[in-house]
Amino acid sequence: MLILTSNISIEDKEKTVENIKASKVTWKSEVGSFIDSCTIELPRISYLKTDKVQTQDLNKERTSSERKGYAFKEGDKVSVSLGYNNDNKLRFKGFIKRVNMGVPVKIECEGYGYQLYDIIFKGSYTSVTVRKLLEDLVKDTDIKLSGEIPEIPLKNVRFKNVSGIKVLEWLKDECKLAVYFNMNEIYVGTLFGKTQDSVKVKIGWNTVKDDEFNQKEVDKSVKIVIKEKNDKGEVNKTKSDQAKSSTEKDLKIKAGIPAPFLKQIANRLQTKENYKGYEGNITLFLEPYATKGMVLKLDGGMYPDKTGEYFIESVSGEFGASGGRQTVTLGFLMQK
Repeated sequence: MLILTSNISIEDKEKTVENIKASKVTWKSEVGSFIDSCTIELPRISYLKTDKVQTQDLNKERTSSERKGYAFKEGDKVSVSLGYNNDNKLRFKGFIKRVNMGVPVKIECEGYGYQLYDIIFKGSYTSVTVRKLLEDLVKDTDIKLSGEIPEIPLKNVRFKNVSGIKVLEWLKDECKLAVYFNMNEIYVGTLFGKTQDSVKVKIGWNTVKDDEFNQKEVDKSVKIVIKEKNDKGEVNKTKSDQAKSSTEKDLKIKAGIPAPFLKQIANRLQTKENYKGYEGNITLFLEPYATKGMVLKLDGGMYPDKTGEYFIESVSGEFGASGGRQTVTLGFLMQK
């Protein structure tokens, strides 16, 4: 018999409260976003605390009064593991963004990208690698760098008093790099992400719902072309390895990235552009465990044309009285 279990902890500078009993938990994590999210619902009365407040009447001695407050506050660290029969898997790590004192109390949390909102970054580099730039960016945070970040050189990089999130947006938009967090670890690179475990799923066997996983319609064949302008004003083009196409899609990129990396970026963007296979959502139980960036090995069962290895672009889930579910969004078929 499977019994829903959880291990939720919230930590401030003084103490850690463990085994928090939530009435409901929802979470979402996606490759296309820098910020994971999680909402924890708690009974209002369970975690109230009494604070002593000093008051003073000018005609009397100082006295103290009591005020009811909540045990958790903005900025506290949060860890959420959920599963069955105490075999709990980590679903979210991050920080409290807001405590909504309704009934029930809703604790809104964000992942480790939360720490970059308050980082005001400035730097000027004639030449710098992506890894070195990230090291400088996250040095005063708890964020760790993935060991799989490639040594991508950048030229003439300047930031003047911008938020840490803006730096990540620049890497994504101007350099066309993949940027996302795995809990407290950040990956930035030319490929889809760091190498992770795969998860096996069979439609009709360990799925709850698959009617939102359908064939993608593509009207035309588009070739991705990366364009950069060098210091002399010359425009260089790097095309993907797409063999045939009816039209081209030009994308501008920060100048100075070496050609091999430009080719990898073009091919990554090409994979999604012309994908004609299945995509969409499949809802699972809490097992098998899945997280963004994994490869899902799908057995189509009665639908053999759906069989294949797909990239998990996002995972959202819900845990509570109605059970535990996770919905994976599959973006494209992985090439072997």
